[in-house]
This record gives sequence, C-alpha cells and structure tokens, in this order.
Amino acid sequence: MGDRVTAGQELGRLEPRLSSGGEDRASLDAAATEAQTTLDGARADLARAERLFQERAVPGRRVEDARRAVAVAEARVTAARARLAQRDEVLRSGGGAASGNAFVLRAPITGRVADVFAALGASYTEGTPLFRVVQGDRVELRAQVPPSEADLARTLTAVALEVPGRSEPIELVPDHIHDAGVIDPKTRALPLQIEVENRSGHLLLGQTGTAILYTGRTQRMPVVPKEAVLTEAGRPFVFVQIAGERFARRPVDVVSRDGGVVGLRTGVAPGERVVTRGAYEIQLASAAKGLPAEGHVH
Repeated sequence: MGDRVTAGQELGRLEPRLSSGGEDRASLDAAATEAQTTLDGARADLARAERLFQERAVPGRRVEDARRAVAVAEARVTAARARLAQRDEVLRSGGGAASGNAFVLRAPITGRVADVFAALGASYTEGTPLFRVVQGDRVELRAQVPPSEADLARTLTAVALEVPGRSEPIELVPDHIHDAGVIDPKTRALPLQIEVENRSGHLLLGQTGTAILYTGRTQRMPVVPKEAVLTEAGRPFVFVQIAGERFARRPVDVVSRDGGVVGLRTGVAPGERVVTRGAYEIQLASAAKGLPAEGHVH
C-alpha cells in the first residue's frame, strides 16, 4: 500500500477454482463439444425432414421445426466456442503461471495503491474489490460557495487552499471549473468543482481546508502585512500604535489574502499605524502586565 504503479502493471494473480460446476477449461470444452454434437444431430434431422417432405411423407411443419432446432443449436455452438476462446485469450495475454490457469490482475490506471483488500491464499467471489488505485496527479477541489457569490465564483482566475498546520496557503492553478447549479441541501451552498494539477503531491485526497478563490474583482480596504496579524483562540488581531510606545490590541475581520498582504474589513482604519515587526513581543509584554487591550513597551 502506498506504492506507485503504472497502467498495466501486474498487481497480483488469481487462480480459478476448478470444480464440476465451475467455468474451468475442461467444462467449457465439454460444453462446446456437446453443443456441436447437438448441432450435427439437428442438421441430420433437417435433411431427413426435407427429404420426406419432398416425398410428401411429412407435413411442412416438420421441416420448419427442424430448421428452428438447427438455428438454436448453431447459436449454442457459437456461444460455447466464444466462451472458450475468451477464456483462452485472457489466460494467454495475462497468464504465466506454471499451470497456465491464472488471471493476472493489472492496474487500470497510473497512480498510487490506496488500499489492498486481497490476501494470499484467500478465496473471492465475482465483484469483490481486491485493490484500490487512486490517481493523485490531477485532483478535483470541491469548494462550498454561498449562493450570493455563485456568479462571481464561476469567473475565478486563481485558487489557493489554506490547510491547518501550514503557514502559507497552497497556490493552485485551476484548469476546469464546473458546477451542477444545485444547492447542497446539507450545507446550503453551491458545490463548485475545480480541477487542479497536483503533480507535486501537496494536496491529499480527502483533505479539507479553506479555499481562497481569486476572481479578479478589486475592492478598496485597509491592508497590512501578513506578519502583523496574530491569532488567539482562533480570532485574529493586530496591534495599533495609539501614542508613543503605547499600543492597542484590535480584533480584525480578515476578508482576503493576496501574496504577503491581508485585507481587513474591520479593526483598522486607513492612516493608523499597525505593528508589523515585534507584534508577538508586544503581546507577551501586555500579557505580563495584565493588560489585554493595551500594552506599553520600553
């Protein structure tokens, strides 16, 4: 599990169980021979019926019944031979076991083995999953967009994903964007599906995060360097210089990120001086003096 495989690579071998009621080669060969024997008998009956009909010894219905019997027998011979040929071809192209009676299980796509359900020596029935191979070089990002922003989100030009534990969002390049135009009844949002390249492997299948959708639309708002924004208990805040060496702690509402700057909807007004270096030290000093709202640093 976890190994990378290419399309057509061998994953394992499956040995068919030979039994009287199974589809082993001996049974298929016997079925083809039996069908051929039945066909030969039906053709002989047809020839005899046609001869007797010409001599007016049997009615025409006898000839029609014989012809139908020949047609049915021919169909059974064709089906039996096809099953036998199909089995031989599969074993010839994928076999290789000493007995020549093994089906090779090959990877249908190039990707990574995510699950292995097969066990050596175990028995399986038709339709049982044995391996799960996933393709992670190209993934689909599913973003939940508020209905009011649906039209704007459909015109996005770039996308990034904020993942918990990473200091920087993962920059992605959208290749194809589509949606079904149906609101999800659970989230009450529009699921927007975005296909992105993932050759670097930064995105993990099933991973969750906060999607940042860049639409090209501009809006005027105060911005600060990302280093100025601190977080406590999940709430962002900044320190604003109010006088000399006195600083006030201001909770802010982060609405956008663009490179190294952060856009703020509330908390900071244009023209105010925001601490961009040493903000963490000011926070420590404020906590030491028991002043959660303001700090005075020497």
